Amino acid sequence: MAATCSNGHDSDWDDYCSVCGESLEGTPAAGAPAAAEPVAAAGPDCPNCGEAHAEGDIFCENCGLDLLSGTLPDEPAETAAPGETITRAIISVDLAFFERMGFAGVEPPADLPEPVEIELPPTDILVGRHSENKGTFPEIDLVAIFGDGAASTDPAVSSNHCRLHRGANGWTVTDLDSTNGTYLGDESEALTPGRAMSLIPGTPIYVGAWTKVELVDNDG
Repeated sequence: MAATCSNGHDSDWDDYCSVCGESLEGTPAAGAPAAAEPVAAAGPDCPNCGEAHAEGDIFCENCGLDLLSGTLPDEPAETAAPGETITRAIISVDLAFFERMGFAGVEPPADLPEPVEIELPPTDILVGRHSENKGTFPEIDLVAIFGDGAASTDPAVSSNHCRLHRGANGWTVTDLDSTNGTYLGDESEALTPGRAMSLIPGTPIYVGAWTKVELVDNDG
């Protein structure tokens, strides 16, 4: 059966093109169906941004998440210029959230502590409880903030509870598969673990049984 070379010539020979002499090795015969392109099997969606990817992919092409370790790529450190807005966080106990969610097995503090305000690093902030055994030292450490063993320390907060991230398009919050979930505002459904959600500074973030975290700007 004749074949067509890569130059488009219909050849009378099967080994070399009878018109231009090009090798026809590996060239399908004329009229033969083209070999189907292999299709990569679909893998699970990226746990950080939800982008679909092929099975065996190592990195998410959308957000750069390392799909094997679950870590995001390092970003250049950001420094604030004089007068530039720097975001802070206010940590407080919110009994209304505790009552609304109906947490069982824990009792809120009888004496409410004053809200605690901390300045945040420029990009990634882990919210949780420090644990030397687990090697976890969050930037918003809810044990250190209220005091180790203090009645106001929320026992329902996980060591790695959620992560706040400031990128070019603003803030996101991602639940890190915490035991008791992460909630935004007055939502009754917890965030989907591993999925980054857009966050507007000032929107309450609830973690554990009664802890509220709010991002505020220096101007706010």
